[in-house]
Amino acid sequence: MSIDAIHEVAIEDITVSKQNVRIENANKDLSELAASIKKHDLLQPVVLKGTHDNPPYELVAGQRRLLAHQRLGRKRIRSVFAGPLTNEQIMLRSLVENLQRVDLNHADTARAITVLYKKYGKNERKVQQETGLSIQRVRDYISIEAQASEKMKKKLARKKVSIADVKRAIRAAMGDMRKAEELLDLMEQYPLNKHQKKRVVEYGTNNQRAAAKKIVTEAMRPRVEASIIVSLPEKIRTALEKAVKNLSKEAEEIVTDVLQQWLDSQGFFK
Repeated sequence: MSIDAIHEVAIEDITVSKQNVRIENANKDLSELAASIKKHDLLQPVVLKGTHDNPPYELVAGQRRLLAHQRLGRKRIRSVFAGPLTNEQIMLRSLVENLQRVDLNHADTARAITVLYKKYGKNERKVQQETGLSIQRVRDYISIEAQASEKMKKKLARKKVSIADVKRAIRAAMGDMRKAEELLDLMEQYPLNKHQKKRVVEYGTNNQRAAAKKIVTEAMRPRVEASIIVSLPEKIRTALEKAVKNLSKEAEEIVTDVLQQWLDSQGFFK
């Protein structure tokens, strides 16, 4: 299965092979990939079935790279040709490429982002421009690298906890990192729902002397929750989904914060 030289191929001549193994999450973080390609160009060509100058072509590997180019409005993409392939060979090649691509864990990424942040004179916008990450994600990486303990970072690296939970534990502990570690241990131990996790922060910040166990116990205490169902226009719903991803917060938490700020600005809390 030899690889030919690199060619600039018209995107309109390319279709995604039905044997491509990536079905779900093809559009995940696509804006960040597009930003990276715009900044640094395409570092790894896509792989096509067939031979050059004999369109149409089937995409064997590089679906997200192709989608990112389409999002950027580009007409051509750097490609290599793998020659004539059977369906089984296409699927195998697609599978191997996806298995070989290992994402950096959060700790490694946070460390690298922080190094760049310092290199660029603590200019988070410069880091955002160079990496293609959202500004909020850059801030999260820098914040956790600076504030989280090694124990908390190891939990993130092992994907035992989420970025949002680490942020909640740090906020609820009000600067007491030993308490923050205890809170994170308890949040991992007990399957708290989103309402209870929110109350961990509320109770912790309002009761600074409370022990970690007390904070979680109070957060888990049964309460009557009032729910309001609102139909959102597609534009707002899409924007809210982006905010959830970039801010590492629950949708309800974001909406509550925004609504609280608006009500306060209008004087309804007086």
